Amino acid sequence: MDRFDSGAVTLGGAPFNLTFHLHQLLAALDLGETAFVSAVGEDAPGDDIRSQVTQAGMSPRYLTVDQSHPTGAARVFETPGEAGFEILQDVAWDYLRASPELDALAERSQAVVFGSLAQRSATSRATIRNFVSRVDGTRLYDVNLRRNTTDGVAGYSAEIIAESLALATVVKMNDAELEEIAGMLGFHAEDQEAETQSWNLMGQFLRRYDLTAITVTRGSHGALLMGGEKRLKLADSTLPPESVHPVGAGDSFAAGVLFGMVQNWRLEDCLRLAEILSIWVVSHISATPRMTSEVLASVKELAERATASCARRESR
Repeated sequence: MDRFDSGAVTLGGAPFNLTFHLHQLLAALDLGETAFVSAVGEDAPGDDIRSQVTQAGMSPRYLTVDQSHPTGAARVFETPGEAGFEILQDVAWDYLRASPELDALAERSQAVVFGSLAQRSATSRATIRNFVSRVDGTRLYDVNLRRNTTDGVAGYSAEIIAESLALATVVKMNDAELEEIAGMLGFHAEDQEAETQSWNLMGQFLRRYDLTAITVTRGSHGALLMGGEKRLKLADSTLPPESVHPVGAGDSFAAGVLFGMVQNWRLEDCLRLAEILSIWVVSHISATPRMTSEVLASVKELAERATASCARRESR
């Protein structure tokens, strides 16, 4: 549960946020379903999460109950354009265990999203890597480096990042993460203008890890997306800073990119969907607002154009 300084309490965490947005897209376009894999404690917050997942129209089937550890929680505090976190340690999702049911889910999935924080414990790390390696499809590593703002404790390591990159086909990170990870893994792009340096580093990641695509979000300065020979740029935001709530923006952006890629859309259309979703999310304090009919209409219009474009490419 995300607990905000304002007193608001919402269901959160990057993996859930992203899955929630994908669920809305798939349901609206009648294209399939999502599965959210995690664990909660045998406690009131855990009961609340299972209830909220069900109310959102998602199945709690893969949300296991751990009788020995509490439900995960994070304190979230905001400053203009940024968010700080204090994430509870040694919680239920640190003890996610492999099972034949998870193996079967992985083997019938077209795509999977995984991050860094959930791999901070050996138990969940082994489970996640086993699952991801079994998915014969798009494997999105949504980096999401999390370091507690209060005590500086990091929920990641160079080993976790390198091994996750090796498992991925698509990677999403922000500009600060790009710089930090490049330093960790020995990438170099010195004495260059900031955007040029980002493109250079992204190309190095793309080649070293044989990625289909890599995208870097840049806060109010838009985003970059690279795949093959394509370099696409999302322009700077025109939203007033005081109206922007950044928590969950990157998760919705990643959901848009992944959704489009699984549908075999052009990267331009993937980026446009990511933009629509992230603009919608940053206008809400919650990271998981339900899409209105107007937002869904925009998504459906884009999907029709993108699918038609995809069909024309395949017929050539």
